Amino acid sequence: METEISIHNLSKSYPNGTKALKDIHLEIKKGEFFTLLGPNGAGKSTLIKIVTTLLHKDSGEFLIGGVNPELESATIQNYIGVASQDTELDPSEKVENALVFQGRLFGLSRAKAFSRAEGLISLFQLFTEKNKKVSALSGGNKRKLHCALALVHHPKVLFLDEPTVGMDPLARANFWDVIKQLNDTQNFGMAHFAFSVGSKENVDTLTKQLENDGYSIVGKPRTTGDTDITKVWRLTRKTISLKLQFEFKTASIVLPPG
Repeated sequence: METEISIHNLSKSYPNGTKALKDIHLEIKKGEFFTLLGPNGAGKSTLIKIVTTLLHKDSGEFLIGGVNPELESATIQNYIGVASQDTELDPSEKVENALVFQGRLFGLSRAKAFSRAEGLISLFQLFTEKNKKVSALSGGNKRKLHCALALVHHPKVLFLDEPTVGMDPLARANFWDVIKQLNDTQNFGMAHFAFSVGSKENVDTLTKQLENDGYSIVGKPRTTGDTDITKVWRLTRKTISLKLQFEFKTASIVLPPG
């Protein structure tokens, strides 16, 4: 299977001496979900910021779709969608207008931008919020809007940094249903998703969703040893191997027969 994201020897330290990343190696294939899990300060957001060109690395290299984002930033911005924790929204803008404006920024016609905005509003169940100002949205609905904005231009790769923060349990479950629907239908032509999940609670939610869909958990938790960034969840269309790593514990999930 072709590699979509390749990261080698990536390191980053901050001016105060904090070492956020140390020699990170990752290979993510097309068609995969990939999740990072770790406590606050583990470097999850830093890694996403670097590979999406929002932050400079100290050393190492990375490619997305075979392209070096640092050398071809204009090309890569059309290839990826990013919903980060730090995304700023105009509080005076209405939800639908924000989505349309985002589409126009990516070169969509006004009609196409409106069409995609309506589709995303439906997908993320933001019907009653479409004419509300961003300042009037709940925290969970703001996160939904972040994700919708990242999808307007139909990216091939989607980065979501703690996407369900602020959502209640039902909204969180519905969100992952949407993500599963996108992966199943490929409506947005995505090759794969990349997530950063910052809490064990969110991982438990993912696990329950998989169990409800007929997946089964096998194996016992085991210690994997110290690491800076932990790889957690890989999902392809035909097979699934889920490794839950929290405080260096893992478990596996596999598809049922058939």
